[in-house]
Amino acid sequence: MKNIELDVILQAIPSLSYVDTKRLNNTVKLKLDSDVVGKVIADREDCVSECPHCNELEFIKHGVTAKGIQRYKCKSCSKTFCSLTETPLYRMRKEDKWLEYISMMWEGVALRKIAKVLNINLRTAFFWRHRFLQMPDKNKPTSFTGIIEADEAFLPESFKGKRVMPREPRKRGGGKVPLVPILISYQRGDRFSYEVMKKNTKENLSNAISPLLTEGCCLCTDGNLSYKSIVKELNVNLDHKRIIAQDGRVIDGVYHIQHVNGFISLWKEWLDRFRGVGTAYLSRYLAWYIWMQDKSYGEEDRWLREAVQS
Repeated sequence: MKNIELDVILQAIPSLSYVDTKRLNNTVKLKLDSDVVGKVIADREDCVSECPHCNELEFIKHGVTAKGIQRYKCKSCSKTFCSLTETPLYRMRKEDKWLEYISMMWEGVALRKIAKVLNINLRTAFFWRHRFLQMPDKNKPTSFTGIIEADEAFLPESFKGKRVMPREPRKRGGGKVPLVPILISYQRGDRFSYEVMKKNTKENLSNAISPLLTEGCCLCTDGNLSYKSIVKELNVNLDHKRIIAQDGRVIDGVYHIQHVNGFISLWKEWLDRFRGVGTAYLSRYLAWYIWMQDKSYGEEDRWLREAVQS
C-alpha cells in the first residue's frame, strides 16, 4: 500500500465512532495474526542491538525499505542495515510465499514442482532452498558427552549443480565413481554432528571426531583401526569400544553403533527423492534431515524465526 493511502486511513480514525473503531481494531488484529512472516520480521526488529558490520552499539533509525522494514544507520561506520542484514532472509523477495515454500521443504518436494506450484523461477527455488538451509548447517554441536557413536557413510562423488566439471565426464559403465566419505557422530539423546571429508584418511577422521570428544565420554566405533590410533593420541581420558561384527554387535548390552547406522540408512533413503545430491551440498542436506528429526510438521514459523537469528 502506498504511504498516501495509509495517511488517508490514519486521518479518518479520529472521526470514527467507537463501534467502527472496534471493527477496525478487530480487522487489524486479524491481519496481524495471519501475517506470520511480518510478525517474525517485526520481532526481529525488537532484537536489533548492534551494527552487523562493526558490532558498535550506537545507531539511529534511517527510514524504511520498500517492504516497510525499518532501516538503521551506524554512528561509527556510517553503514546502513536493516533487521534482516546478514541473515539468510536478507534481500529475499516474495515473502508471501516463504511459508508455503518451507512447508514443501518439509515434504521434500522437488525443486521443479515447487517452482511450478509457487510460480517462481527454478533458480529462485534453488536459491531459497540453500538460504533456508544455512541456519541448520550452522547449528552443529561442538562437543559431546556420555556415549558417542561414530561411523562413516559413503556416497558417490557428484558435481550436480556445478557449471564447470573439474574432470572429464564419464560414460555410463566407464569405471568406478569415487566415493565421498562422511563421518556421522551421534551422542545418545538425539544430538548429531557430521563432517564431509575429501578422503577417508586417519588425519581427516581425527580432524572431524577429535573436537567432539570430551573428558569421560565413551566412543563406540566399528573395527576401523584409525579410531583406535586417534583415541590413543588424544590427551583426553575417555573409553573406546570397538564394535566388531564377528564378536557381536553389542557390548555389555549398552555399547553399539546401531543408532548411527540406522540414521545413515534412513538418511540415504530420504536422499533418494532428490535423484542425486551434489557433493558440495551434502552437509546442508544432512543438516536439513537432522533439523527435521526433532521438529514437527507445521512449524514453518519456527524455521523462519531461527533463520533470522543466524
